[in-house]
Amino acid sequence: MGRPLEFARDDAIKHAVDAFWREGYAHLSASKLAEEMGVAKSSLYNTFESKHTLLLHAITHYADAKSVEIRSLTASDDVVEALRDLLCEMAKDNDGGRGCFLVNAAAELGGRDQEVRALLNAGFGSMQQAFVAVIEAGQQKGTIRMTVDPATHALTLMAGITGIRILAKSGFGESQLASISAMLVDCLKK
Repeated sequence: MGRPLEFARDDAIKHAVDAFWREGYAHLSASKLAEEMGVAKSSLYNTFESKHTLLLHAITHYADAKSVEIRSLTASDDVVEALRDLLCEMAKDNDGGRGCFLVNAAAELGGRDQEVRALLNAGFGSMQQAFVAVIEAGQQKGTIRMTVDPATHALTLMAGITGIRILAKSGFGESQLASISAMLVDCLKK
């Protein structure tokens, strides 16, 4: 019988997300990753098999967490304002300047790693479905026009958010990106 797990798996994955998000995949050594996770390098390999397998877990964890965060906007009385606040916060802080973990992973590995690409596609798809739910909630509450196609506009939001995050990382300021945020949400208003 093996030794008991001496760390919380979910906490370790959260720390791995932060490490990959900050450093990227190629620049992050397994030793540094284990250190960031607060585990021994042997525990990293015993639990997750490889740095690559851990990256796959990290992508899934991040996408799931972001989808839940987006879906929480369905509870807002004014979904349009909640969406505007979300986009403005991205333009202002962009997750502490790190951008979106999925976008970063797509730029680094999406073109050459089929497993990563499949999980990125699933993660972005999950986030798109969360935006669909938000738009439909706004339509039911009467704050979003019924003529808006939820699936199409959800994809438009995803593309716009990706652009905002990339431009923010490129040095564009909050005031420059505010007009993009406004365009993405103002067309939803009833």
